[in-house]
Amino acid sequence: MNLRPYQQASLDALYHWWMAHPGHSEAPILVAPTGSGKSVVIAELTRLLFDTWPTDHPRTLVIVPSKELAEQNAEKLAALLPGHLSLGYYSASIGKHPTADVIVATIGSVYKAAHILGNIKCVILDECHLISQNGAEAGRYRQFLTDLARFCAFRVVGLTATPFRGNGAWLTDGEDPFFTGIAHTITVQALIDDGYLAPLIRPMDAIRTRIETGDLKTTSGDYNLAQIEVRVDDYLERIADETLELAADRKKWLAFTPTVENADRLAALLRHRGIAVAVVCGATPKREREQLIAQFRAGELRCLVTVLALATGFDVPDVDCIIWARPTQSPVLYVQGAGRGMRIAPGKADCLWLDYSDTTERLGPVDSVKGRKKRKQQDRAAPTKVCDACGERCPTKCLECPSCGFVFPAEEPEKVARSASNAAIMAAQIAPKINTYPVTDVRYSINKKPGSPDSLRVDYWSGLRKVASEWVAFESANPWAREKAIRWLHRRGLTDLPRTTAAALDRMQDAIEPSTITVNESGRWPEIIKVEFTREEEATP
Repeated sequence: MNLRPYQQASLDALYHWWMAHPGHSEAPILVAPTGSGKSVVIAELTRLLFDTWPTDHPRTLVIVPSKELAEQNAEKLAALLPGHLSLGYYSASIGKHPTADVIVATIGSVYKAAHILGNIKCVILDECHLISQNGAEAGRYRQFLTDLARFCAFRVVGLTATPFRGNGAWLTDGEDPFFTGIAHTITVQALIDDGYLAPLIRPMDAIRTRIETGDLKTTSGDYNLAQIEVRVDDYLERIADETLELAADRKKWLAFTPTVENADRLAALLRHRGIAVAVVCGATPKREREQLIAQFRAGELRCLVTVLALATGFDVPDVDCIIWARPTQSPVLYVQGAGRGMRIAPGKADCLWLDYSDTTERLGPVDSVKGRKKRKQQDRAAPTKVCDACGERCPTKCLECPSCGFVFPAEEPEKVARSASNAAIMAAQIAPKINTYPVTDVRYSINKKPGSPDSLRVDYWSGLRKVASEWVAFESANPWAREKAIRWLHRRGLTDLPRTTAAALDRMQDAIEPSTITVNESGRWPEIIKVEFTREEEATP
């Protein structure tokens, strides 16, 4: 199987994480955006496990939350698995094949069947953001994994495009989470840069219709459903009119609403305006759903309206317009919904994002959404804390994340929605905030990261403010990193690459101090663009 580079990197990272964290209770997450090919990663992982232990006849179990997702997973895996590996189900409504090499199971059917599955080497929890932290379903997952450990040694991994819960909290956070780290993250921007995803774009003209949510109650972390249904209904006629205007040149529209009642009314309004449209929701019978999606795929329907039924597992790559008529505070709904429009297809350059709510303003660009820590009172009881940047669980006293190097800042207030009506949907659409500061002090220290060579941390200060930081890898085995360190030294009037970071720290007293630093402050932490020195002969990076 020919993997894309990022797919191979995710598997390499998973193996490395498993080696560093032994035991089935240590379960990482692979973050794979919609359209990145999770099924390919699952199929290749299965093949690698089988080739590694062929005499043990290891088998893989893929657990999903629903029958529909089980069927979708099995269909994709059947086309990707090597011919010598058999594929089966373990689901009461589909069938039970407990001896297959790869078993796709629903948790409701398999959670009491650990004793009959035999030698399982890997348990893959797909769409793992749908696993609740508490309640009956959570108990089923825990019971199954505990029972399975009595019969075989296995590893666990979760796959999702959104490694956080509906309320935004990291899946790795909490007193007893299912997942204890993030093994690897495939970023949306990297996939767009390499041509594997299509970007979302805003309309040229500002959206006029904006669903007002300021006075709505919040229930279970999102807008009260009864209230939001009534509120959205007041705007649907304007949404239908404006969509016809803004999406006139778009071929396939996918619309999201809070409730089935909203979906039915929006569909009726669009149909009255000459649009071939249908509603697909959770209650739509399977055969009817498949027929409607087939008509949509063939171009016989221009628009499908849904609530949540098409947020996961829906694969029509040439969707080129998302109509977001669903105000939400949930980053999971936002990212999963937006991802429906980012697959690539022949003749498709991008996907138009029509947000008639404050979702984009509230949650930010879809490719920059990250999880957040749980509430403070819960954090204080936890023996670990969660990295803001990557979701890794870290010792409470850590000043930096041992996984990604993120420096833990002071607590910041949560972001609230802005008042702009046409916010950027992709981070690249935000104009960079670039500033130049005089450098009044430079502070050097040794940065220690478990499992990696030491590096020199450099903090640039302007008055009482730390403007930016960088890390110089003098001990790296990577030739590129060492060459970068040499150039860094030469710009500061020093020669000869030190053998150790400690030796480099000693030499910093002789380094030429910079006069100004230019940084891009658009992101979560500043990016150094340029460092200038007082002496004219000193080059700039």
